[in-house]
Amino acid sequence: MRFSLFPGCIAKNMYASIEKSTRFVFDRLGIELLDHRYTCCPAPGVFRGYDIDTWLTLGARNLAEAERDHVDVLTICNGCYGSLFGSNHILQEDPEKREEINEILKEVGKQYNGTIQVVHFADVLSQLHERILEQKMYDLGLRLAVHYGCHYLRPSHHHESMNVENPRIVEDIIELVGCEPVEFKNRLSCCGAGGGVWSGDEQVALDVLEEKLTFMSEGEPDAILNICPFCHLQFDQGQKKLQKFQIPVLHLNQVLGLAFGERPKKLAIHTHLVTTREIERKVKKLKKK
Repeated sequence: MRFSLFPGCIAKNMYASIEKSTRFVFDRLGIELLDHRYTCCPAPGVFRGYDIDTWLTLGARNLAEAERDHVDVLTICNGCYGSLFGSNHILQEDPEKREEINEILKEVGKQYNGTIQVVHFADVLSQLHERILEQKMYDLGLRLAVHYGCHYLRPSHHHESMNVENPRIVEDIIELVGCEPVEFKNRLSCCGAGGGVWSGDEQVALDVLEEKLTFMSEGEPDAILNICPFCHLQFDQGQKKLQKFQIPVLHLNQVLGLAFGERPKKLAIHTHLVTTREIERKVKKLKKK
């Protein structure tokens, strides 16, 4: 099994720990990740809202890169997933629009054919429970507040086999490595960063985040667990701005990396703004046992 890894802007430029953890985990699971010359997905809450053809062109250019090697695109970010999945779907279903976009792509020597799919890494992991158990070295024993994020679950027809009002896909994965999902109010609400809010009105973004963190903290989690680097950024950097919470933030692939036996510093979780020292101490104790 192999995919073209689409890391996205945040993981590539601000949270390299997420990309590093992803490569480690998928290598351990026996999945090859190819690299292609990608640009921004582009951001769905910005480009799509202003000019659909520009959004489609940039998305098609990215997809054309993976098409050269006949591999599906693996995303580790909800926004990238929503953007690329959406542009791919529109262009696959609309031959006239596809021809129009290809005329633009000719200017840079590219062509989009609509022959591949875009997948979210959590969906791939959900099909690999047995491999995850085989690679597990430790039951982590962490209490995790799971945050799904908006673009993974919406629109709901992306996941017809899933109950998007009460998803369990991430909880099922973390339970494989001995983690306990923490229940909290409004668990499917937004982190506050999406739709251009984070860059357009920081105070609104922080107000939404504060409410979410308040509900999470009531469950006394060891960490916040996310499946999206942009949500990760909001939880990590937002807590520093609010100065009211100190809940460590981990991407799903970082948790799996720890369970697979990789050292916390090799996964670079110490580079997060909210300290992960307590998580590192707990993992160290597991290794001593």
